[in-house]
Amino acid sequence: MALGFIKKVFTFGKDKPATEEAQVSDAEHMENLVEEAETASALQEIPVAADPVAPEEIETAGGPAPDEVEAAAEPAAEPDFAERDITQNKNSDADSTSESPAVDEFHPQPEQPVDLSHGELQQNANGAISLPKGFSTGSLVPDPSPEAPTVRLTWFQRLRQGLFRTSSQLSGQIAALFTKRKLDDDTLQDLEDLLIQADLGVETALRITDTLSAERYGKDVTGEDVSRIMAAEITKVLKPVAKPLALDLSHKPHVILVVGVNGTGKTTTIGKLAAKLSGSGLKVMLAAGDTFRAAAIEQLKIWADRTGSTFIGSKIGADAAGLAYDAFEQARAEKSDVLIIDTAGRLQNKAELMAELEKIVRVLGKLDPDAPHTVLQTLDATTGQNALNQVEIFRNIAGVNGLIMTKLDGTARGGILVGIAAKHKLPVYFIGVGEGVEDLEPFEAEDFANAIAGHAHQG
Repeated sequence: MALGFIKKVFTFGKDKPATEEAQVSDAEHMENLVEEAETASALQEIPVAADPVAPEEIETAGGPAPDEVEAAAEPAAEPDFAERDITQNKNSDADSTSESPAVDEFHPQPEQPVDLSHGELQQNANGAISLPKGFSTGSLVPDPSPEAPTVRLTWFQRLRQGLFRTSSQLSGQIAALFTKRKLDDDTLQDLEDLLIQADLGVETALRITDTLSAERYGKDVTGEDVSRIMAAEITKVLKPVAKPLALDLSHKPHVILVVGVNGTGKTTTIGKLAAKLSGSGLKVMLAAGDTFRAAAIEQLKIWADRTGSTFIGSKIGADAAGLAYDAFEQARAEKSDVLIIDTAGRLQNKAELMAELEKIVRVLGKLDPDAPHTVLQTLDATTGQNALNQVEIFRNIAGVNGLIMTKLDGTARGGILVGIAAKHKLPVYFIGVGEGVEDLEPFEAEDFANAIAGHAHQG
């Protein structure tokens, strides 16, 4: 065996066929080694590549290895979110022009989606235009379309919630006043003072105490007795001013001028009114007469886009009366049904700003002797007694003939509306208890009286 091995050594390189066979064998061996290396490398890269098994299939297959649980859990949701984002972007391309950026504190975004698209003109059985609740055509015999009881109850619940701070404070003070006391002169005087401090006004306070005295003098009085009588007397004060906003659609446009002090919610209120009117099929134009604030112009433009209304505006610092003139001419040319003009928030003690408001009224009067047909003043309920003075001054300057009370949900001084109604006797068309479109509703005297008095709603 050793001799054979030595012979092979000394004959190495001389036996050509054996050498070629060895070389072929070595080449095959190297190829096998390369294939094994590539296979091992591929096996190492498999965990790094995307897992072809769906997440839901992993569970049925026994789940991932323990050391891979966290790594598998985190990236599993990424493809789903990416695909969903792509789908949403594709679906929203057509609606992207209707999206609006957020604005300042008056930003009127509703919590639930609300359809503010331009509706079709509604007519009743007699062929007359059917306006949304809170408006009328100004006819002698209005034809209101009552809502279902469930809708009224829903609004009443929102109203009571909005006036909770006012009613709870008032009810608590009344309950404390009549604890273990019979109704006598001293108690009546204390009650009168309490009602006046609640901004109900002297006239309303006297009506409540007089009625209570006639029914319960010398007897025990409960908080429910006072609440019942207070609700009834407040209703009597408010009923004459709870009216729908009459629109004269016999000629176009019906001009609504909206005035008020800064912060009372003029621009937002205009947007909500436009939503109601355009939703019933009327052609509405909004004019950005507050040329002092860029935010007010942009905000009104957003409302116009959302409600399908025509918008007219100008640059910052432009003449507001000139803008009102242009808006009226354009609204008349386009046969708009309603033109709503926003104005700058004017402090009643600034003579030069009030003079500009007078100029707007004069310019509109030259285009149409009856214009502006409606002058609405927005009032912030949180201002309390200041609202009384604001009504008097704006009424003298701009001829205010209707009121909208806002922010009743943010104050314990909601009783000021009763005092204003008793003193000025101006129509109260709408009240607001929130930011949403559905939170501006026609003023209902009995609902408001029951809510502020904390009395159970009847009917």
